[in-house]
Amino acid sequence: MVFIYDVIYLIAFIFYLPVLIAKGKLHAGFRERFGFLSQDTRHKLSQKPNIWFHAVSVGEVLAIVGLVERIRTKNPQRQIVISTVTVTGHKIARERFKKEDIVIFAPLDLSFSVARFIAAIQPEIFVTVETELWPNLLTSLGRRDVPMAMANGRISDKSFYRYRRFFFISRPILRPFRVFCMQGDRDADRIIALGALPRNVMVAGSMKFDDVTSGPSIEPSRLGFKEDALIWVAGSTHPGEEKIILDVFNKLKKNFPALSLVLAPRHIERSPEVCDLVRSEGLTPLRYSQVSAQPPNDQAVIVLDTMGDLKSFYRLATVVFVGKSLVGYGGQNIIEPAFFGKPVIIGPNMQNFQDITEIFLETRSIIQLQEAGEMPGVLERLLKDTQSRQILGERARAAVKKHQGATARTEKVLSDILCAQQFHKPI
Repeated sequence: MVFIYDVIYLIAFIFYLPVLIAKGKLHAGFRERFGFLSQDTRHKLSQKPNIWFHAVSVGEVLAIVGLVERIRTKNPQRQIVISTVTVTGHKIARERFKKEDIVIFAPLDLSFSVARFIAAIQPEIFVTVETELWPNLLTSLGRRDVPMAMANGRISDKSFYRYRRFFFISRPILRPFRVFCMQGDRDADRIIALGALPRNVMVAGSMKFDDVTSGPSIEPSRLGFKEDALIWVAGSTHPGEEKIILDVFNKLKKNFPALSLVLAPRHIERSPEVCDLVRSEGLTPLRYSQVSAQPPNDQAVIVLDTMGDLKSFYRLATVVFVGKSLVGYGGQNIIEPAFFGKPVIIGPNMQNFQDITEIFLETRSIIQLQEAGEMPGVLERLLKDTQSRQILGERARAAVKKHQGATARTEKVLSDILCAQQFHKPI
């Protein structure tokens, strides 16, 4: 079975190779994914028992910052290993975790790559973040009796239907897991339907409710915003959404001359494309990275082209739209602007954040559009009515506060597993 899977995976990888090259994903660290870890990395891995967290990209990395800190504090005799798949996830992990933590690219799911990684890391526990089910990796860990856990687990509609077609694979790789800390009831039901043992499944909540802090503030005057400015922040936007937003902005600007717009594309490499689109709409784009060199203008549309600064803009906002929900599929994280007590607007497509969206909808602390045509009217009402904005924002902040605590619950479960590991067994 392993041989057949390896052959299929390898053929798929070869066919996908041109896409990786075209998208610039065949990076310098890609060799590491085949199990060719550097001597320095191997030496570090051999110094202490390892706790291995697997976080695919930026969202998963950021979600476990608090959890890793708690685990590290309670386990000074162990070291933290974080594996990522994407370059941006790898970069953020290096920035957000301590220097002594080991950040590596995750193995390709080939038996020989996986074997090299496990032999080098010899993890006392393996924690996968959200839902990453790689058959060779999980099977190999299970055969070596490595305790496995899922943190912040969620299963979107798309993932559930895909995994369910391969139930004969998912069931045997899920059975050895010690615990599944799932975000919501729907996620818990789905992981059980895929083969997890019910006694090992718990609803811990979403750690993203815990991973919000005030962060650095930005002076509005630095961006050219006047004291009476109304600031509309469109965060994590995807192709197709910026055009809609700019059209709405041009319409609203006639009745709200103090209105300013911040566009934050989900992928910052799209910033030049977004700037060109702003110009085509008769507006002036200003890239945030160039604000210090270029005098700000309150008539300019600020295009956020730096990593890690969206939170600061949410803090400034009068009203927020969160993207990949109007034209894209699945939505993006709405917790950060809610934490700052901002009125938040989303589109109909929030499939990847269903449980979180329902929390806010049930408390009437968010506005969900059914179609793009509703946006001008909704925004106009919010911009005119300060009290409505305040009520919506206060409800959103209260919802975030009420649902915090998942990190502590997850940490306790993982610590219990680690305590049961009386000594580090070589693999």
